[in-house]
Amino acid sequence: MKNLIKKYSNKNDNILDVGCGEGYLTRMIFNLKRKAYGCDISPEMITAAKKQNEKIDYWIQDIEQKNSNFKKPKFKIIISNLVFTYLKNTNQTLKNIYNYLDQDGILIIAIPHPCFYHQENYLWFMDETINQYHFGNYFNEKTFIKEIFNGFKTHYIHRKLETYFSTFIKNNFNLISFLEPKPKKVSTNILKRVNQIPNIAFFVLQKKTV
Repeated sequence: MKNLIKKYSNKNDNILDVGCGEGYLTRMIFNLKRKAYGCDISPEMITAAKKQNEKIDYWIQDIEQKNSNFKKPKFKIIISNLVFTYLKNTNQTLKNIYNYLDQDGILIIAIPHPCFYHQENYLWFMDETINQYHFGNYFNEKTFIKEIFNGFKTHYIHRKLETYFSTFIKNNFNLISFLEPKPKKVSTNILKRVNQIPNIAFFVLQKKTV
C-alpha cells in the first residue's frame, strides 16, 4: 500500500483512509508528508486513532450510507484496506467515494484474495503437512461469520473477482492495475504458503469523468 500511495500522489496531496480503524495506515500517510484523513464507523476506533495523532483529521462515518452533506476537501487518493469484504452495500460505498475524489482521483482497494483466502472450510486451506491446498466453491458468493479476535465475530462477504470488477465498472471507475503481491519478508511458519499463493489482492482504480 505504501508504494502505491507514493506512486500515485505527491507531497501535501489529500488522502482519505476509509475504514481506518485505529489509524495505522492513516499515520503512515501522514508520515509520507501527505495530508492524511481517516473515517471509520466505530467511535471507539476513531477515539483510539485520535489519541495516536491529534494532527490527523478523523471522523465517524458509515461509508455505506448516502452522505449528501459531506464537507471535507476533495481527495487525490482514497484507500480502503481490508474493508470491502465487510461491506454489504458496495454500490453506495463506491458512489460516495466517487463523489469524494478529485477529477481523475485514484481509489486503492486491498482485500483478502477471494480465490485463496485462508480459513478452514473456506475456499483454499492448507492441510497439516503445509504442502497441499484444498479448494471450496469459489462461485458460491455468501456471507460467513468470522472471528476477528478474542471471541469477537463479524460477517465476512465472499465475492468473485468478476463481481468486484463489474461493480467498479458500474460505478464509473476504470481499472489501472490489479496486483497480487508476494510478500518480501514473512515469518518462517507461513513462508511456504505465501510463496505459493497470494493472500492479498489490490485494485488500483481511477475515477472516470461522466
